Amino acid sequence: MKTKRQRAILSLIAARPIRSQDELAHLLEQQGYEVTQATVSRDIKELGLMKVPLRDGNGQQFKYVEPSAGPQYSSRLHRVVAELVENVRGSGNLIVLHTPPGSAMMLASAIDGAEWPETLGTIAGDDTVFVAIAKPEQLGMLVQRFLDMKGGTQ
Repeated sequence: MKTKRQRAILSLIAARPIRSQDELAHLLEQQGYEVTQATVSRDIKELGLMKVPLRDGNGQQFKYVEPSAGPQYSSRLHRVVAELVENVRGSGNLIVLHTPPGSAMMLASAIDGAEWPETLGTIAGDDTVFVAIAKPEQLGMLVQRFLDMKGGTQ
């Protein structure tokens, strides 16, 4: 039963943003699982789910993702982007990220460490990071990914 329930959790978080344990418990109950908050909490921990920010109209919200959802949600990168990125802009195959003075190298290192397949590499100055991306058509998706990790819009 536990394995089946955990597979249901993974399916639910893949299908839509799940913002809270209560919401997840409610959705599981709709699928016929009898769960408590403690059960859901334990499942989240055992599955290694992470909460990442997303932007909706009511301010900053979070959603659950699998660690295997990809390196785009590397916890180090997410933390660094959330704390340091002040501005995100893109053009062509280049994303420009602005940080407080002296912080760009830390951000570039975190981006490189995440090993996103869409990125070719980074160049960091004192307060600016250039991220070269492989394909210009990926620009919008990557800019949005940085904005989501940053916790909102400009």
